[in-house]
Amino acid sequence: MTPDLLVAALSELTGHSERHLARLRDLLQLPADGASETARQRARRLTSWRRLLQDIPLDERSFDDRFGPGGRRDTITGLTAWCLGHRAQSERRRAGQSELFGFAGLYLLTLLGLAESEAQRSLPQPPPGPGHGDGRALTHDCGAVCDVLVAEEAVAEAVAEIYHPGSRPGRRRADAAMEPAEREWQAMRRELRFHRHGSTSVILRGTTAGAVHGTRPEFALKLILYPFTRIPTLTRATREYAETYGTADIGSRHLVRVWASFDSWILMDFIEGRTLAEILREEWDPHTAGTGRALSLRLDRLQEKGVLLFEALEDLQRIARDAPVHGRLKGVHADLSPSNIIVSETDGAFRLIDLGRNYLYTHTITGTSGIESSCIAPEVRAGDSEIARADLYSLGRLLILFGAGRADTDGVVPDIFYMRAVQLARFIEDLIDADPARRLLVFTTGTEHTFSFSELKSAFLAELEMAQAAENGESDLRTETGWRALPGLLRPLSGDPGREWRLWRMYRQQSVRPDAHRRPFATWLLVWSMVSALIWAVTNTTVITWLLRDFELDWGNKLVELVQHLDGGSDGLPIVDSWRHADYQLPDWRANLPARMVGLSYAIAAPKYYQTLFSGLTPLTIGRRAGGLSRLALAAEVVMRAMAVVPCLLVLAITLVEPRWWPLNSAIGQCLTCLANFLVLAYVRAVIARSRRLGLSTVPGEDGKITGLSALTQWVPTSLFYATAVLTIGTFLYLEILHDAYVYALALTSTNIFLFYVIKCGIGGPAVRVVMVRTSLAAERVARCR
Repeated sequence: MTPDLLVAALSELTGHSERHLARLRDLLQLPADGASETARQRARRLTSWRRLLQDIPLDERSFDDRFGPGGRRDTITGLTAWCLGHRAQSERRRAGQSELFGFAGLYLLTLLGLAESEAQRSLPQPPPGPGHGDGRALTHDCGAVCDVLVAEEAVAEAVAEIYHPGSRPGRRRADAAMEPAEREWQAMRRELRFHRHGSTSVILRGTTAGAVHGTRPEFALKLILYPFTRIPTLTRATREYAETYGTADIGSRHLVRVWASFDSWILMDFIEGRTLAEILREEWDPHTAGTGRALSLRLDRLQEKGVLLFEALEDLQRIARDAPVHGRLKGVHADLSPSNIIVSETDGAFRLIDLGRNYLYTHTITGTSGIESSCIAPEVRAGDSEIARADLYSLGRLLILFGAGRADTDGVVPDIFYMRAVQLARFIEDLIDADPARRLLVFTTGTEHTFSFSELKSAFLAELEMAQAAENGESDLRTETGWRALPGLLRPLSGDPGREWRLWRMYRQQSVRPDAHRRPFATWLLVWSMVSALIWAVTNTTVITWLLRDFELDWGNKLVELVQHLDGGSDGLPIVDSWRHADYQLPDWRANLPARMVGLSYAIAAPKYYQTLFSGLTPLTIGRRAGGLSRLALAAEVVMRAMAVVPCLLVLAITLVEPRWWPLNSAIGQCLTCLANFLVLAYVRAVIARSRRLGLSTVPGEDGKITGLSALTQWVPTSLFYATAVLTIGTFLYLEILHDAYVYALALTSTNIFLFYVIKCGIGGPAVRVVMVRTSLAAERVARCR
């Protein structure tokens, strides 16, 4: 019998035509009604059925290429209609079609399982819970189809016959290895119920035939979809699963006890609960998928699920270390994805299932680039033999999924972490490098070749605590981009001085940290953030005070009155008024107004520029041994810190000493800004180039987009053009070649407020900050690469 004839017949199976059913019985080698079947005929029939099931194409495209457009969907539609309609037939008619219905039901379950497997593997993001049947499947309603089919005795009998671990023609039987599988298979009761779909399987549940301590243990039976059994490595791994991962007498809270396994099934304890993939679907926020919508980082979810995951991995590592006699368990899951983690309904613990590499990822199969695959380490997908650090990669990808509610498949940390939780971005980067040897470059635990999930959990909680402290205890961190970021303009210092202060205090409170070498940077960055904030306050206060003095306004400044009283009741201010040049008159608003306007705009925009882009970051993470890159980092560091004070000092000079300097000081400020943009861009590009040359996958490759890099690149020619114009016009004004001082001052003021403060720092600043944070973290990893 050819599969083409069978598929054609099954696709047309929508009614109960005697002629059609007789043709199907012949194709399936079923005896005529009332005819007996010899043992040889039965064995030949079951062998033929297994080959028919195994011959089903794995993906929809291959199925349709082979059997015609829409072939798989038409077959599923026809079979579903017939199988569900079969239940409405008379008892006599159903009895006569029992074996035919059993195979058709199993064939339909297999097709539905393949469709669901492909959908799960191809899924780029967790879909919302509603609108997908009963929530257990993405492609159909399991409650209306799968539950009904498995509950039918005929389908259960077909499962029992086809998946029976007895001897098969052409296969040498190993009695010692087969004995546990046959014993457990015989102990099962045939009343099976459908539970859910797996990535390569359908999972049924049932109870044993015999009672243990007065109760019947409930089991989960994972049936490998027959088309996948033609992958020899998968079949071998399934057959050896119980021997490799059997944990019957360990008593692990996080590993499921395995009873037995065979080429096409695994029998294990049934755990009441849902998979992590199902839970993530319910928690999925559709707003995160919308372009331009608010991005969110949920630290509460990240902490809750992250701790549970660390505990499960700790347990797996402990069992492998303390009980090596139990099979060949090496403490590596190797297929750590949301669908392979069950959240126990009894205690909420994460229970790990399906240990061992998933051999789908080492074959060319449609739909292996979705969210499930993105959690699997590259060395596992490549089929490498050394996978000791594979779970570190999966851990990092899952932490991203927990926090952001989505997981990009580009292998890098999402921008939201760089925007709102730099500490967590740094931690996750240290887990998800494509090269296993470059994982844990920063958060080193154990020796060079070993690591401890227990120590990593402590580091994770410490970084999470730092992130929460930086955001003043907030859990739901949202970052508005584009025009939605405008409300942030009401915070002229972007809240950074308070953030650096809280981080510095947290560093002091945490006595033992794996990154103690970064504490000097914490103090250094706090000092400069405070200096910038202080000079911002002093400069703005001074400019506003002098502006009011120009207009002779009595604004009730008791502090000024006190200073004047202490100075003997003079009209001016002691010391600072003595700095004025002889031709600098107060009050004289007509002469001083251009200097006040421009000075105030710089005093507002310059600190915003520093606090938004540079505060809390340092290029010095590259270290001293990177050659020219270290020298470039030092130059960038100097000009970055200069931007914290120099612009405001230039404003104080024209306010306290000589207002006529404002065109020249404006030019100096713009030239300094241009130099800062140029050096910072040169450093960013150099670090990115070095990272790509070293092969650090945490930095997007040549074909990947780095948020903020193009904007920062555009800033350099823009600032150069603006600095040239300001220098030229300012010089002419100072030399009194030009005389439109008010027009030029108004143009400078407008540019500083609207272009620099609002557009560049307010709207574009968060994106540019991303590339600078990413570069700073990449520099630290570059410094530690051999």
